[in-house]
Amino acid sequence: MIEVRSARWPGDLAAVAAMDRSFVTDRRYCVVRGDLSFHLALETVDPPLHKRYDLDLSERQSWDCALVAEQGGGPIGFAAARYAEWNRRVIIDHLYVAPYARGAGVGRVLLSALDSFAHSRGARCLWLETQNVNYPAIQFYRRAGFTLCGFDDSLYDPQLLGPEETALFFSRAVPWRGDE
Repeated sequence: MIEVRSARWPGDLAAVAAMDRSFVTDRRYCVVRGDLSFHLALETVDPPLHKRYDLDLSERQSWDCALVAEQGGGPIGFAAARYAEWNRRVIIDHLYVAPYARGAGVGRVLLSALDSFAHSRGARCLWLETQNVNYPAIQFYRRAGFTLCGFDDSLYDPQLLGPEETALFFSRAVPWRGDE
């Protein structure tokens, strides 16, 4: 059974920091530009790409919602988000599932909890950024109903991440709840 609860700081700091936030993929998307358009082209990566995301927990004061997914007493997932009142969207800053727990519904349970948070704030959508090289995350978000809404090929410093990484933006409407 997967349980999702609000993060408890500072008690959860060490466990969340120790979570494996890496992925391996043999595919990535390349952004192909048109005159007034763009599309993503899938390409094979050989050798496979291995990437690990850093997590700066000192930024937790900016999060309006921080969630820990647990199973068997230990954390297997983490999500953090903030509400932007000016455009009524919840920005997902982090969503990680431990590699051994992927495909078991942990990410969907965390998204459901983020939907509840968004609904409580009157948000109209969830919004996130990921990289064109994070093929597994892109597939997950698409299956979860997110749609590509843009890209920024100058967001990342190429000296830090490399010139092949492009920011992709996805959004999804917050589900309507007719019971309120």
